[in-house]
Amino acid sequence: MKSTHQSLQNKPTNLEVRPPKTKKEWNDYYYLRWKVLRSNFSDNIVSAKDEIEDESFHIIAINTNLKILGVGRIHELDKETSQIRYMAVEQESRNNNIGTLILKSLISHAIEKKNKQIILHARDNAINFYLKNGFKLRQKTHILFGEVQHYLMKITL
Repeated sequence: MKSTHQSLQNKPTNLEVRPPKTKKEWNDYYYLRWKVLRSNFSDNIVSAKDEIEDESFHIIAINTNLKILGVGRIHELDKETSQIRYMAVEQESRNNNIGTLILKSLISHAIEKKNKQIILHARDNAINFYLKNGFKLRQKTHILFGEVQHYLMKITL
């Protein structure tokens, strides 16, 4: 697993990783989540939201032109466990360390909350990304929209 220091060394210089601040950033955040994760299955942007948005910690990767290139969210399931959901990076911005920067920020948040572990449900195309970042593959889980297989993954903090 790359250390946080290594991943920050490879951080694009025109990128900031932080929570959304403005109404426009929030709108762009949800739009990117929907576009990357749900647009092939639903025309409804609300399909990329759930009932615990207000209880969750959200992160964006935003460039100097104020374009959001990646997003992620984490929420606590209980005092020991958090769950990462809705990780997404613009197709043309992938392989630039953006996903790793978002993931490290979400992991840091869980550590600050004194969580002992993080779980997530990864799609087939994201399994290797999470494995490279220290998560372990546990089991096949649900199928979203009748065709997108997910796998339970876990990291111990």
